[in-house]
Amino acid sequence: MIEIFGVLLVVLTLPYAGADPSIEAWKGRSALRQLDCDRVPQAQAHVLHPARVPEVAPRVETFLQYDALVCRRRLVPWGEHGARDELILDDLSASIAALVQPALAMGDDDTVWSVDAFYPEVGMQSRIANAARAELAQRGLRVSGAVPLLAAGDLQVLRGMDVSSAMRIACTRFAAEGSLGEHDAFLGIALVDNRESALHAGVCRRGTWRWLR
Repeated sequence: MIEIFGVLLVVLTLPYAGADPSIEAWKGRSALRQLDCDRVPQAQAHVLHPARVPEVAPRVETFLQYDALVCRRRLVPWGEHGARDELILDDLSASIAALVQPALAMGDDDTVWSVDAFYPEVGMQSRIANAARAELAQRGLRVSGAVPLLAAGDLQVLRGMDVSSAMRIACTRFAAEGSLGEHDAFLGIALVDNRESALHAGVCRRGTWRWLR
């Protein structure tokens, strides 16, 4: 089934069998390369897009496992990303999974996770944050689409700091201003040094910031 809504395409497919059905849906690889796509289980896609992806029927799930291919049109055409951006995108799923894994120990069953990414290119920020939200949801965690907010004065001060210091102080301010409650946790993913191509992640919970990688 193919459903197009805005800039998103969801393709529900049978278990992966070697050929990507989205290639046929978009009439060739050249068109597909203008999309950023994530293949996720239908149950996870339902959590992320409940109005657009149906809930898995219990009897169907027993015999067949369906996937949802969630695609967004690239904000920048293929080949026009910087070399570092393309390198991060090529390995994004595996990288995000590795970043999320150590964060799990900092939450519990009642924890509600919010996520944001900090990266020089705005389109990449959204891509990275969405991948992290999807990874958390896939692991059965409670995920919020909102992010904790700071006052304008706080933001002005943080802009002049290095990323590591800014994240630590922002975490303190989240707690002080009530943006993060007792059962909330914030997962921040950032490019700490502009000279590198590795993403780093940290968790803010109860006013304490901890880098995980």
